[in-house]
Amino acid sequence: SSGINAEWPLRPGNKLGTKGLVAEEYAFLVKAMWSDTYRHLAPKDWKDAIGHFRPQFLDYSQKDSQEFTSFMLDALHEDLNRVKTRPPPEEFDVSNVPYKDGALKSWESYRARNDSIIVDLFQGQYRSITSCTTCGFESVTFDTFMYLTVPVGSSRTTLDTCIKNFCQSERIEWRCSKCKKMGKAIKELTVWRLPVLLVVIIKRFSYTGMWRDKISTLVDFPVGEFPVAKATTSWMSNPEEGRKYRLYGVTNHTGTLDGGHYVAAARNPLTGDWFNYDDHVIRPMRADQIKKEKSTDCDSALIPLL
Repeated sequence: SSGINAEWPLRPGNKLGTKGLVAEEYAFLVKAMWSDTYRHLAPKDWKDAIGHFRPQFLDYSQKDSQEFTSFMLDALHEDLNRVKTRPPPEEFDVSNVPYKDGALKSWESYRARNDSIIVDLFQGQYRSITSCTTCGFESVTFDTFMYLTVPVGSSRTTLDTCIKNFCQSERIEWRCSKCKKMGKAIKELTVWRLPVLLVVIIKRFSYTGMWRDKISTLVDFPVGEFPVAKATTSWMSNPEEGRKYRLYGVTNHTGTLDGGHYVAAARNPLTGDWFNYDDHVIRPMRADQIKKEKSTDCDSALIPLL
């Protein structure tokens, strides 16, 4: 048995998924990992299933961890989507209703088409406000996200600052839907709904014309408790939303854009012990070593609820 039950039904007929193959192989892998039967496992069947639908992951050359994470979560979501028949997209405007009502309406409309364990755990919600500087009208939208992809500067910074910079307001050219005039507007992006599991991906590519480079700035992140609430976090906008997170794992990349190597650190959720994963070599590590080992190249962090 794949270990997928009635709560997580496979949707092999979903054209947006992988006919259930990626989810089934992932279930086999997780079940084998926690069976206490094997000293080590090579996830070849799971990798082959992913490569079947994304040929760029077939070989063993360097790949982008963000692209892999994005495809994996999307594939699992579509393979396990509880919605058998998607209703047509609903069109509505939430600019003139209370934020709480607009957010709930947008979330329920999204969940009517997308309802999986991936949405339950990984997806949150942005609030975007675009303010017309001519007439003062505010256009409000709420959109879902699977992970936060945040920028990093040239000097040492913190994870919280990276998220804060991602949510900075910006001035844009915009045609107002109320006064119908083209002009300046201020766009503000904040997080309204927090996911149970927060994935943060740090953008480490810089572009200058046709040239692309990697930014190896040190990003400091909390290994212990990471509380997020509107009262203490500038990038949160929902006064009723708040969670406490704790670091679960990071992936690190060493090298350049042309070649390099990924290693990972992850915490055992049962014992709390940390381990370093370097291909087939797995060794224990202390929590205070996580930010010391290749931390300047930290690409992503998976932070679950305490």
